[in-house]
Amino acid sequence: MISSHNTFRVCAFLALLCPAVPQAATVQVAGLQGYIQAAPVIPAVFGNREQGIDLEVHGASPLKGPLVADLFQVSGELALPLVANLRLMDSVSLTGAPFQPLHVSIKFPDVKQRAQILVRLSIGGAPMATALGDLHFDVFPVSVTKELTGLLQPGADSSVPVALFGPGRKLRVFFGAIGVRFEDAGLHVPGELEPKRFYLAEPAPGQEIPVTQELKNTARVAIFAPDPSLPPGIYAEHQGSGVVVQVTEPLLDNLGVDPRAQLALIKVIHLLNPQPSTQNPSSP
Repeated sequence: MISSHNTFRVCAFLALLCPAVPQAATVQVAGLQGYIQAAPVIPAVFGNREQGIDLEVHGASPLKGPLVADLFQVSGELALPLVANLRLMDSVSLTGAPFQPLHVSIKFPDVKQRAQILVRLSIGGAPMATALGDLHFDVFPVSVTKELTGLLQPGADSSVPVALFGPGRKLRVFFGAIGVRFEDAGLHVPGELEPKRFYLAEPAPGQEIPVTQELKNTARVAIFAPDPSLPPGIYAEHQGSGVVVQVTEPLLDNLGVDPRAQLALIKVIHLLNPQPSTQNPSSP
């Protein structure tokens, strides 16, 4: 559910079908601040957090005025109004060029579970607003990050459950940012592998981590690297008391800002637990 103190009530479904003025332009998300990889068709963001968004406006006539957004929570054909007349920019000037970039910042509502949020953009205030178009976002609760950190907390004996190795820095930077303690096991596969510890390997681009028989039999290791012989996904192989997880999708690129990437990492940690599993790929 959404936490909202919004008091206006409208027929949201009719509002979605009947904008004040016929749409004269189209707008789309070009990128999200903090994302290395391009945002998907429906970008994923965290609720209760300010998110910078790069937009592309196409086919707009010359127009000037404040840039305003109305936010709705969407479920099927129903839409619940959340925020009305959210001013994103005090003044924006569209020149009539075929393409024009804009940068805005939106604080999405706090959510308790995944929610689909529609952002309706317009220029000028009611009743003379000119519609620019609709944007759709998947909004996730901030508790996703808390769940991830909870999985990696030190045990009762204060032992650190996770060790990182390989020359890559993305996992090290991310864990440092969210306060997860880890052992830096160096650039190569550690000489001694503790069966109760999670090992996360981040090789350099083009580098391969040798999956030895010892690794397969005794360790719990996840290797984050593309594999040209496999489609992007998460693959787990169990042998003896060991688990080797290959993550061939680039989830580390946006790990600090993308809730889907963090959910995928949670899935990886669960796969490293010594429980029977399949070798089929899965996606967040």
